[in-house]
Amino acid sequence: MKADAAFLSDSCGARAAAMSGAFTAVAGGAESACANPAALVELSAPELTAVYGRLYSGLSDDSNIGQGYFGLAVPVQPYLRGPAAFSWNNTNLTGAYSESSYSLSYATTVYHGIGAGLSLKYLRRAYTSDAYTAVDPLFLSNGYSKSALGADLGLFYRPRPNYALGLALKNFNKPDMGLGSSDRLPVEVHAGVSYLVRSSLLDLDAAFAGSDYNFAAGAEYSFQSNYALRLGFSSGNDSRRNVTLGLGAHFGMASFDYAFSLPISGIAGTIGSHRLAFSFRFGAPPAAAATTEGTEELRLVQDKAARQELQIQELQQRLDELASRSVPQPAAQLAPQPAPVPQPVEAASAPQPSAAEVQAQAEMLRQIQALRLELEKSRAEMEALKAKNSRKPAPVSRPKPQSAPSRPARYVVKEGDTLESIAVSVYGDADRWPDIYRANAGAVGRGGEVKPGQVLTLP
Repeated sequence: MKADAAFLSDSCGARAAAMSGAFTAVAGGAESACANPAALVELSAPELTAVYGRLYSGLSDDSNIGQGYFGLAVPVQPYLRGPAAFSWNNTNLTGAYSESSYSLSYATTVYHGIGAGLSLKYLRRAYTSDAYTAVDPLFLSNGYSKSALGADLGLFYRPRPNYALGLALKNFNKPDMGLGSSDRLPVEVHAGVSYLVRSSLLDLDAAFAGSDYNFAAGAEYSFQSNYALRLGFSSGNDSRRNVTLGLGAHFGMASFDYAFSLPISGIAGTIGSHRLAFSFRFGAPPAAAATTEGTEELRLVQDKAARQELQIQELQQRLDELASRSVPQPAAQLAPQPAPVPQPVEAASAPQPSAAEVQAQAEMLRQIQALRLELEKSRAEMEALKAKNSRKPAPVSRPKPQSAPSRPARYVVKEGDTLESIAVSVYGDADRWPDIYRANAGAVGRGGEVKPGQVLTLP
């Protein structure tokens, strides 16, 4: 494979490197931006990571190859519908050559839980001026560096909490990094699948770049709540074989990871590569509860529930804003009219919402209800996993026996009632107000308004 260093590297962090780069279908926080930007979609709390690497140490020519990586990933739901990340990656041969990339990444859910991600990168290749390059016509004519813009695209899908699929297209615009002549980076295609079984994570990856190919397998085992062991193996064309291992530990919001990589064929004369990473996750993420339970599977379900709650809040806010823009208009138009008979005048003068507004509100209500159903499923999964991890029988569903007994088929609205308060009094759950709204769509006002004395049908 061409030695394009960082530009063809998917093992920016120590955790990914310890799993031989089999990371396309793994949600790895700030480290994910390098392997698959779409995997950022599962980020639930801000995370920062810094990595230092010493690559291929012990070479006979005493080459000193170092790597540095910095990544910061944050959820930005109040502004955009998904997490964003900034990362810097640098690989350099001391006194001779360096490659750097600066990336901005963004991920969001696009369809039925499928996450899509995009990374825009500024790539720079630089050579060091010395007695040899100073007289080389190539450098005299073109300078000592070349830069270009690159882009990565990724997809990430977790159909169930215990397995996920990932796909990444790297440098799909083929940026030209040639100094004197064209030297376009090839499009890299990475596909992977990961599987979670209790406290163990397995991942299989396949990567293709032009005529080059590479297959990798990685495994991670978590134990005693705070520690992890990792192992990986990769094989590609040109007789390249690589074995990796590593370990990780986290204490509170901080974590440390180490990776060792040893080529067993393809590269001779090296005693291996080393990477050391420090990460910090801000706030009190749901993963903390998962740590006490000792299972990564529970953490994934908790993160999923947290994202669903944020999406529901965002949709509810947009629905309220849409309703508030349309409701005050009738009062403004009604004020200058004498209206001796208030009821008919109000009905005649009150502007009806446009078809687009009605459709938008209906679609938002549908999305909110669908998300609430998914959230209930996530919460049920969380309870089942907690019970399984604590080796206790799964709790019997408690809400249903209490909500099933005799319930009135109709409800007379009282002064101060709202759909939420009615849902609480009837079902014991304010989140069921959309059920009442849909059952009385023709009688409930815009924005869910109800009037004292109004009779509502209870589904």
